[in-house]
Amino acid sequence: MLSSVSSDGNYKLAQDPSELFDIYPAPPTAAHFNAIIRPDWGEDFFPEPQPTGEVKKRSQVHKDGDWHRSMHLWVYQSDSANDNVRVLLQRRSPYKDTHPNLLDVSCAGHVNAGDDIVETTMREMEEELGGSGNMKGRYSLEEVKNSRVFTVTSAIEGETEKYGQYTCREYQDVFILKWKEDSPMQSHDFAPMVKEEVSGFEIICGKELISQLRQRDDAFVPRSEQYIDALAKVLGC
Repeated sequence: MLSSVSSDGNYKLAQDPSELFDIYPAPPTAAHFNAIIRPDWGEDFFPEPQPTGEVKKRSQVHKDGDWHRSMHLWVYQSDSANDNVRVLLQRRSPYKDTHPNLLDVSCAGHVNAGDDIVETTMREMEEELGGSGNMKGRYSLEEVKNSRVFTVTSAIEGETEKYGQYTCREYQDVFILKWKEDSPMQSHDFAPMVKEEVSGFEIICGKELISQLRQRDDAFVPRSEQYIDALAKVLGC
């Protein structure tokens, strides 16, 4: 059993409640929650949302339900023999303040105040996937920039034993990168730099992933139908 001191330390390593986030305006209407951002939303939202100028701490943002920004990176490998793709999943740390222990996108992270979305994606890729050095120099900034496929709004409420109730409202920029390796991608190819951030990794076939998400399998972080449809399209599933 973890001591309270050790446990608190692990939670702080998994995320920093004092990190600062830019605050973004809410989508135009409630019908735009959990939706793909499109040109008709207007220039305040497309091609990317514009911050309000307000900055708040992470802990307060999730308490107050403010709109903020995050990135999602899906890493996949073609499986032409089975007319499918293989997708890397991470299992979220038990110390996370949202969705602990659930299977999730290959790599994800919040965008800190003033930071660039593409540079954030590069950094998170190194931190969450590259603990073994396997990500260093594998993808260029331009490759990552060109891999962004859609931006989606996400509004989810939940509760954890440590942090209590939360409301997480995000603009999620979604990136898709093909794994640069001829040999089969393996879960042991990946490791986080800080073990408290990610519990482990799994490989799943793309069609099964989409099916499980559509079925609302409670082993996975839930995604909206709009997100799942867009992901299925770009993965060819």
